[in-house]
Amino acid sequence: MTYNFTPFPVLETERLTLRALTLEDAKPLFALRSNKSINKFIERKVPRNLSEIRAFIEKIAISIENNKRVFWVLESKNSNELLGSISLSYFDFEDNYAEIGYEIHPDYQDRGYMTEALNEVVKFGFDNLELKTIEAFTHQNNNASIALLEKNNFVSFPERRDEGFENNRSWMIEKN
Repeated sequence: MTYNFTPFPVLETERLTLRALTLEDAKPLFALRSNKSINKFIERKVPRNLSEIRAFIEKIAISIENNKRVFWVLESKNSNELLGSISLSYFDFEDNYAEIGYEIHPDYQDRGYMTEALNEVVKFGFDNLELKTIEAFTHQNNNASIALLEKNNFVSFPERRDEGFENNRSWMIEKN
């Protein structure tokens, strides 16, 4: 099976629009991806400036064009602010599998936004992409992420490891 993310699949929840990332999102995305609180549990290169964020946005756009990833920003319907991001990637067509990743700015945590987004993206993955399994890797000490996954019926697979990320643990959800 192959996927086609053109046109980009915009998703809606009660309070959010999940839409494509654009260059206009550079400043709020920089604030998100350079936030020390968020990066406490994510092992990645932290952007140093807007040029690096613009390069990241271009890299994301190419991966979407090549149907390798679908990456949404969470935009508030009330304020049009960028609150976070969520993506599906690392597709395995043989096993109908994808990995989900997400982050939300600390100013918007604990308000249910990520639960809304996660539910909508999982539904999209199962219904539109016909995925059978969606896996999330989260740091073993990221209690907020673990609680989010448990609340949304992801099951822990403690024996599975995220290659190259010793502290990450696997959580999966399968289509009923």
